[in-house]
Amino acid sequence: MRWFWRLLTLVVFLGLVQTLFVPQPKAFIAWPEEQNWVQKIQGELRQWQRLSQDLPASIEVEVRRLWKDFQPNGSGKEV
Repeated sequence: MRWFWRLLTLVVFLGLVQTLFVPQPKAFIAWPEEQNWVQKIQGELRQWQRLSQDLPASIEVEVRRLWKDFQPNGSGKEV
């Protein structure tokens, strides 16, 4: 059992040495140029416009379908 604790201590010690002496990787945040932001926003707007252009037609189709389903056929009795 001693060998296990010695091995565990060695692994912990090596991890500590690695964090102290090996430099940590640095993360850089790259900000795109303003033109890229403008192009990205314009692309998003175009995509939303394409998606929303078909929306009124879809609503019209659904309303017509509902009207067709619930349209009176003249077989009802008067109350």
